Amino acid sequence: MTFLASAKKLQTAWKLTTHALPRLAKAPGLYRSKLYPFCLPLEFAGFNLFHEIRDEALDTFASRGILWHSSALQGLPSNHLCSSQVFAVNLFFPFVHRPEALAALLRPHFPDLARMLPVEDNLYVSFEWIGDYNYLGEIPKLGIDRHRGAGNTSIDAAMMYETTDGRRVMLLVETKYSESYGVSYKRFRSDGSDRVACYRDFYYAGNSPIDITLVPKIEDHLYEPFYQMLRQTLLATQIVETGIPDVDRVLVVHVYAKTNRELTAVTSPPLRQFGRDAYEVWQHLLVDPSTFVPLPAEELFKAAPLDDFPDLEPWRLYLSQRYSFLK
Repeated sequence: MTFLASAKKLQTAWKLTTHALPRLAKAPGLYRSKLYPFCLPLEFAGFNLFHEIRDEALDTFASRGILWHSSALQGLPSNHLCSSQVFAVNLFFPFVHRPEALAALLRPHFPDLARMLPVEDNLYVSFEWIGDYNYLGEIPKLGIDRHRGAGNTSIDAAMMYETTDGRRVMLLVETKYSESYGVSYKRFRSDGSDRVACYRDFYYAGNSPIDITLVPKIEDHLYEPFYQMLRQTLLATQIVETGIPDVDRVLVVHVYAKTNRELTAVTSPPLRQFGRDAYEVWQHLLVDPSTFVPLPAEELFKAAPLDDFPDLEPWRLYLSQRYSFLK
């Protein structure tokens, strides 16, 4: 059984037994014209979010024009219980106003962390972050303006911290839950435009983060998840290059379900010579491998020393019951 198939079964069982959902939300939900037990009825899509963060998360996304992935009703998240965007919000939104707790969550994996810094508007986690500057010169795919969450490179959850020696570090956090990727070449969009065009100059620049002696052809990266990691890594380099925001170092962090083995398959045929695990391959291709941090969600959750933050106990209980792979 694939991880996704297992996740659907586990989410269905949680949906039918949890006290976190009203009775009417336990019915099958319509998703792309079919009813599924692992989806919520459309009108209950908001209940895909942990109840303590639900209202503020919805308001935050609405006020910043952040798009919910696979949303069927405007202003509401996807009704699919296996949504990775929903998982990211459920995992990190409780920390947007809790810098000390967020520091405690991250410090086991970033031991140089002294204190968290706000990313925007005094929020310590910024969702679907694109910044105020078009770092990669991407042409928006949804009209003339860039949108957070679709049509350009968006970061699931951006965070910043100050190190023990006073440097500023930005984390570009991508959150993976039930994804897997086939061998599908992503060079051209449905309208015929070339996906790689705006990234080519960054790839071959003197400060390229990719060791192009290993992969001389940028086209070899145009398979997911490598295409996504390429854009995130180029973005990280350009943030430091432009100085917007003022940080000394930017790390790309993938928080992922370690038990989802399908996720890390090496989908690019030319890159298979470098290994069998996509994250290990990606680190091997970087000039500085330490700028990419694969972080299992299981380890992030289990290692969190949050005993000093008893107000987060309902969140811990919710995540462990709903996303049982975290236990």
